[in-house]
Amino acid sequence: MPRPPRFSYPQALHHVTLRCNNREFLLEQPWLAEFGRLLQECRTRFSVRLYNYCLMTNHVHLVFEVGQANTLPTMMHWLSTSFVRRFNRTTGRRGHLWEGRYRSTLVEQSSYFYRCMAYVDLNPVRAGLVGDCADYPWCGHPALRAEDTTVLDIHPLYLDLGADAGSRYAWYRGMLADEARRPAVSLARAYFVGTRRFAQRMEARFGLEASGRQVDRRDLGSGVLCVAPRQGHPWPQV
Repeated sequence: MPRPPRFSYPQALHHVTLRCNNREFLLEQPWLAEFGRLLQECRTRFSVRLYNYCLMTNHVHLVFEVGQANTLPTMMHWLSTSFVRRFNRTTGRRGHLWEGRYRSTLVEQSSYFYRCMAYVDLNPVRAGLVGDCADYPWCGHPALRAEDTTVLDIHPLYLDLGADAGSRYAWYRGMLADEARRPAVSLARAYFVGTRRFAQRMEARFGLEASGRQVDRRDLGSGVLCVAPRQGHPWPQV
């Protein structure tokens, strides 16, 4: 089976997922902390702005903006392999930890930034681990609420929500509640998320039409499309 393509460009916003092999629940608390530590090291090693993350026991979600087109593969290779080396050396485990390579979705910042952030924050809530994402320790939400720049970079769009941290967080909580009422749609296999115009630009930019690669398009509401590779059970065309 051919590998899924990786699309990026300077200042692109990515939603990235890494999943444990065979969906095993391998990431206990000490390893969640270690992954978080390595994630913070990425902020100093690479040209990246980290806006959110959520570390679950069998997969992780990251939201970050890259400085250059090659930042995505360079950073993700270092992060994933550094973690695996430490994990296998300490636990005595052999073989692959991750289920294939990471998956990355290009996100249009102007149309889907807030919803992407909420999608990541809602993971432990939808999994039934906590009733409120603010109570989950292995995610960026507490740092976002506190605007703690030692943990996260605060996106200009988030800063536009209000005149102070309290008002900004109140607005974001409202957006979080709106997203929680929508059906959960996985971004794991998507190429792009954004307006129709953004999707068309990305398809043209990366030559999807010229390559003959077929895609499915799903309407996520509010004028946003999710574009993914066509599989056995395609999404309704929009």
